[in-house]
Amino acid sequence: MFITVMLVSNIIALKMISIGPFIAPAAVIIFPFTYILSDVFNEVYGYRATRRTAWYAFGANLLMVALFKLAILIPGAPFWGPEAQKAFEDVLSGTWRIFIASLAAYMIGDLANDLIFRTMKGMHGEKKFGLRSVFSSMIGVAIDSVVFITVAFYGTPFFTFAIIPSQWSIKILYEIILLPFTILVVRKIKQMESNIANKKSEELGILDRLFI
Repeated sequence: MFITVMLVSNIIALKMISIGPFIAPAAVIIFPFTYILSDVFNEVYGYRATRRTAWYAFGANLLMVALFKLAILIPGAPFWGPEAQKAFEDVLSGTWRIFIASLAAYMIGDLANDLIFRTMKGMHGEKKFGLRSVFSSMIGVAIDSVVFITVAFYGTPFFTFAIIPSQWSIKILYEIILLPFTILVVRKIKQMESNIANKKSEELGILDRLFI
Protein backbone atom coordinates (compact mmCIF):
# COMPACT_ATOMS: atom_id res chain seq x y z
CA MET A 1 0.00 0.00 0.00
CA PHE A 2 2.83 2.38 0.91
CA ILE A 3 4.60 1.81 -2.42
CA THR A 4 1.37 2.20 -4.39
CA VAL A 5 0.61 5.52 -2.68
CA MET A 6 4.11 6.81 -3.48
CA LEU A 7 3.87 5.82 -7.16
CA VAL A 8 0.41 7.31 -7.66
CA SER A 9 1.39 10.50 -5.80
CA ASN A 10 4.35 11.16 -8.07
CA ILE A 11 2.21 10.81 -11.20
CA ILE A 12 -0.78 12.95 -10.19
CA ALA A 13 1.36 15.61 -8.45
CA LEU A 14 1.74 17.38 -11.82
CA LYS A 15 -1.83 18.70 -11.63
CA MET A 16 -2.76 21.61 -9.37
CA ILE A 17 -6.17 21.40 -7.72
CA SER A 18 -8.34 23.71 -5.60
CA ILE A 19 -9.89 22.53 -2.34
CA GLY A 20 -11.91 25.48 -1.09
CA PRO A 21 -9.43 28.35 -0.66
CA PHE A 22 -6.43 26.01 -0.83
CA ILE A 23 -4.34 25.28 -3.91
CA ALA A 24 -2.10 22.20 -3.87
CA PRO A 25 -0.78 19.40 -6.10
CA ALA A 26 -3.35 16.66 -6.73
CA ALA A 27 -1.07 14.26 -4.82
CA VAL A 28 -2.36 15.84 -1.61
CA ILE A 29 -5.49 13.68 -1.87
CA ILE A 30 -3.45 10.50 -1.27
CA PHE A 31 0.11 11.38 -0.19
CA PRO A 32 -0.76 11.98 3.51
CA PHE A 33 -1.27 8.22 3.76
CA THR A 34 2.52 7.83 3.53
CA TYR A 35 2.97 9.68 6.82
CA ILE A 36 0.10 7.78 8.44
CA LEU A 37 1.55 4.44 7.32
CA SER A 38 5.02 5.55 8.37
CA ASP A 39 3.72 6.23 11.89
CA VAL A 40 2.04 2.81 11.94
CA PHE A 41 5.27 1.08 10.83
CA ASN A 42 7.29 3.05 13.38
CA GLU A 43 4.88 2.26 16.21
CA VAL A 44 4.60 -1.46 15.50
CA TYR A 45 7.82 -2.52 13.76
CA GLY A 46 10.33 0.21 14.63
CA TYR A 47 12.51 2.78 12.90
CA ARG A 48 14.57 0.39 10.73
CA ALA A 49 11.47 -1.15 9.17
CA THR A 50 10.13 2.34 8.40
CA ARG A 51 13.35 3.36 6.62
CA ARG A 52 13.51 0.09 4.70
CA THR A 53 9.94 0.52 3.45
CA ALA A 54 10.76 4.04 2.24
CA TRP A 55 13.75 2.76 0.25
CA TYR A 56 11.61 0.03 -1.35
CA ALA A 57 9.14 2.70 -2.46
CA PHE A 58 11.81 4.89 -4.00
CA GLY A 59 13.34 1.92 -5.80
CA ALA A 60 9.92 1.25 -7.35
CA ASN A 61 9.63 4.97 -8.19
CA LEU A 62 12.98 4.96 -9.95
CA LEU A 63 11.94 1.97 -12.04
CA MET A 64 8.64 3.68 -12.89
CA VAL A 65 10.17 6.92 -14.18
CA ALA A 66 12.83 4.99 -16.13
CA LEU A 67 10.08 3.01 -17.88
CA PHE A 68 8.17 6.23 -18.55
CA LYS A 69 11.27 7.64 -20.23
CA LEU A 70 11.68 4.48 -22.31
CA ALA A 71 8.01 4.61 -23.38
CA ILE A 72 8.48 8.24 -24.47
CA LEU A 73 11.58 7.43 -26.54
CA ILE A 74 10.14 4.38 -28.36
CA PRO A 75 8.66 5.52 -31.73
CA GLY A 76 4.88 5.64 -31.76
CA ALA A 77 2.57 3.66 -34.05
CA PRO A 78 1.71 5.17 -37.49
CA PHE A 79 -1.57 6.57 -36.13
CA TRP A 80 0.16 8.02 -33.03
CA GLY A 81 0.42 11.64 -34.12
CA PRO A 82 2.57 14.49 -32.75
CA GLU A 83 -0.30 15.86 -30.64
CA ALA A 84 -0.75 12.52 -28.87
CA GLN A 85 3.02 12.27 -28.35
CA LYS A 86 3.20 15.78 -26.90
CA ALA A 87 0.31 15.10 -24.49
CA PHE A 88 1.99 11.84 -23.44
CA GLU A 89 5.32 13.61 -22.83
CA ASP A 90 3.69 16.54 -21.00
CA VAL A 91 2.17 14.18 -18.45
CA LEU A 92 4.99 11.67 -18.00
CA SER A 93 8.25 13.51 -18.74
CA GLY A 94 7.85 15.68 -15.66
CA THR A 95 8.00 12.68 -13.37
CA TRP A 96 11.82 12.80 -13.21
CA ARG A 97 11.67 16.21 -11.55
CA ILE A 98 8.79 15.07 -9.35
CA PHE A 99 10.75 11.95 -8.42
CA ILE A 100 13.83 13.96 -7.38
CA ALA A 101 11.66 16.43 -5.46
CA SER A 102 9.76 13.61 -3.80
CA LEU A 103 12.95 11.75 -2.87
CA ALA A 104 14.54 14.83 -1.32
CA ALA A 105 11.37 16.01 0.43
CA TYR A 106 10.26 12.67 1.78
CA MET A 107 13.66 11.51 2.97
CA ILE A 108 14.26 14.78 4.85
CA GLY A 109 10.68 15.29 6.03
CA ASP A 110 10.02 11.68 6.95
CA LEU A 111 13.40 11.42 8.68
CA ALA A 112 12.39 14.37 10.88
CA ASN A 113 8.96 12.79 11.41
CA ASP A 114 10.47 9.43 12.41
CA LEU A 115 13.09 10.93 14.73
CA ILE A 116 10.52 13.09 16.55
CA PHE A 117 8.08 10.17 16.74
CA ARG A 118 10.77 7.85 18.12
CA THR A 119 11.99 10.46 20.65
CA MET A 120 8.44 11.08 21.91
CA LYS A 121 7.81 7.34 22.14
CA GLY A 122 10.93 7.03 24.28
CA MET A 123 9.48 9.69 26.59
CA HIS A 124 5.89 8.41 26.74
CA GLY A 125 6.27 4.69 26.08
CA GLU A 126 3.23 3.11 24.42
CA LYS A 127 0.97 5.96 25.55
CA LYS A 128 -0.06 9.10 23.58
CA PHE A 129 0.27 7.61 20.09
CA GLY A 130 -2.14 10.21 18.70
CA LEU A 131 -0.13 13.12 20.11
CA ARG A 132 3.22 11.95 18.77
CA SER A 133 1.67 10.97 15.45
CA VAL A 134 0.18 14.41 14.79
CA PHE A 135 3.03 16.47 16.28
CA SER A 136 5.77 14.57 14.41
CA SER A 137 3.77 14.88 11.18
CA MET A 138 3.34 18.63 11.65
CA ILE A 139 7.12 19.06 11.61
CA GLY A 140 7.81 16.41 8.97
CA VAL A 141 5.08 17.62 6.59
CA ALA A 142 6.24 21.25 6.95
CA ILE A 143 9.76 20.29 5.85
CA ASP A 144 8.39 17.97 3.15
CA SER A 145 6.12 20.69 1.71
CA VAL A 146 8.85 23.34 1.52
CA VAL A 147 11.36 21.01 -0.16
CA PHE A 148 8.89 19.31 -2.52
CA ILE A 149 7.10 22.43 -3.79
CA THR A 150 10.38 24.32 -4.29
CA VAL A 151 12.22 21.53 -6.12
CA ALA A 152 9.22 20.30 -8.14
CA PHE A 153 7.72 23.59 -9.29
CA TYR A 154 10.20 26.46 -8.86
CA GLY A 155 10.64 28.26 -12.19
CA THR A 156 7.36 26.89 -13.60
CA PRO A 157 4.05 28.78 -14.08
CA PHE A 158 2.59 26.66 -11.27
CA PHE A 159 4.96 27.87 -8.56
CA THR A 160 3.80 30.12 -5.76
CA PHE A 161 4.83 30.07 -2.11
CA ALA A 162 1.13 30.08 -1.18
CA ILE A 163 1.00 26.40 -2.20
CA ILE A 164 3.28 25.44 0.71
CA PRO A 165 0.99 26.42 3.64
CA SER A 166 -2.01 25.13 1.67
CA GLN A 167 -0.42 21.72 1.20
CA TRP A 168 0.70 21.59 4.83
CA SER A 169 -2.78 22.49 6.13
CA ILE A 170 -4.56 19.90 3.98
CA LYS A 171 -2.14 17.11 4.93
CA ILE A 172 -2.33 17.80 8.67
CA LEU A 173 -6.13 18.11 8.59
CA TYR A 174 -6.20 14.83 6.66
CA GLU A 175 -4.12 13.11 9.35
CA ILE A 176 -6.20 14.50 12.23
CA ILE A 177 -9.45 13.34 10.60
CA LEU A 178 -8.04 9.85 10.02
CA LEU A 179 -6.37 9.62 13.44
CA PRO A 180 -9.10 7.41 15.03
CA PHE A 181 -8.76 4.99 12.10
CA THR A 182 -4.95 5.05 12.40
CA ILE A 183 -5.14 4.24 16.13
CA LEU A 184 -7.52 1.36 15.36
CA VAL A 185 -5.13 -0.02 12.70
CA VAL A 186 -2.17 0.15 15.11
CA ARG A 187 -4.12 -1.74 17.78
CA LYS A 188 -5.25 -4.42 15.31
CA ILE A 189 -1.75 -4.95 13.89
CA LYS A 190 -0.21 -5.12 17.38
CA GLN A 191 -2.83 -7.69 18.38
CA MET A 192 -2.19 -9.68 15.21
CA GLU A 193 1.60 -9.65 15.73
CA SER A 194 1.12 -10.66 19.38
CA ASN A 195 -1.06 -13.61 18.34
CA ILE A 196 1.53 -14.71 15.77
CA ALA A 197 4.31 -14.47 18.37
CA ASN A 198 2.26 -16.49 20.89
CA LYS A 199 1.50 -19.15 18.29
CA LYS A 200 5.19 -19.47 17.39
CA SER A 201 6.07 -19.73 21.08
CA GLU A 202 3.51 -22.51 21.53
CA GLU A 203 4.87 -24.39 18.50
CA LEU A 204 8.43 -24.13 19.82
CA GLY A 205 7.21 -25.38 23.19
CA ILE A 206 5.66 -28.44 21.54
CA LEU A 207 8.90 -29.14 19.66
CA ASP A 208 10.89 -28.83 22.88
CA ARG A 209 8.67 -31.40 24.60
CA LEU A 210 8.97 -33.77 21.64
CA PHE A 211 12.76 -33.69 21.25
CA ILE A 212 14.10 -32.95 24.73
